[in-house]
Amino acid sequence: MTMAQRKRERRELNRYLLEQDWDVFGTLKFVNGRAIGSSTAQKLLRSYWNRVDRVFFGPAAGRQNIRVPRWCFAHEGSDSENFHIHFLVKAPIADTEHACTILNAIWAQHHRQTAPLAKNWIMPVTSRWRAVNYVTREYWRMGSATFLDEMCWDRTSSAEMAKYNHDAQAQRICRAASPIWLRHAEQALKAQQASYDADDGNLVAERG
Repeated sequence: MTMAQRKRERRELNRYLLEQDWDVFGTLKFVNGRAIGSSTAQKLLRSYWNRVDRVFFGPAAGRQNIRVPRWCFAHEGSDSENFHIHFLVKAPIADTEHACTILNAIWAQHHRQTAPLAKNWIMPVTSRWRAVNYVTREYWRMGSATFLDEMCWDRTSSAEMAKYNHDAQAQRICRAASPIWLRHAEQALKAQQASYDADDGNLVAERG
């Protein structure tokens, strides 16, 4: 595939993403992205998203396919060896910042190979264009393989997700991430937001 073809496909993908409903940008890393291996990483990522769906929607995640809307992208870093994932998500609860802390806390506790809170990057979107441009920026090198289609989901509306915002959901969140983990995740979010503001609004998710 020529570079011109990849540029065209990336423009089409960016246009598609900008038409979707999402408000969170995220980066999920591993303790060692150079040693994890793509197969193991993707297995952990699939189990993570399945867990996220169960936390927010309970049995309906499996029985009715109620899932958090998400668009996921594999990146390999500047040296093509540091595997990690970027994603765009529609927050499943009204408090977007709280959704960010929950997503980070679940990932940090998910497996011994998933990165600690401060190494990940999950925050509300401030510029949709910048977020889209960032998640697709390795398309020139990886082509369509950067788009993890099997992990993506776009068939749950905000109205449908709102139906699950009740006590049972809050209890599942508490079981998945204790108050102390959520407090630490909130501190990580505040630090990321301060870093973002200090960098004049540029995404700095590759750092660390």
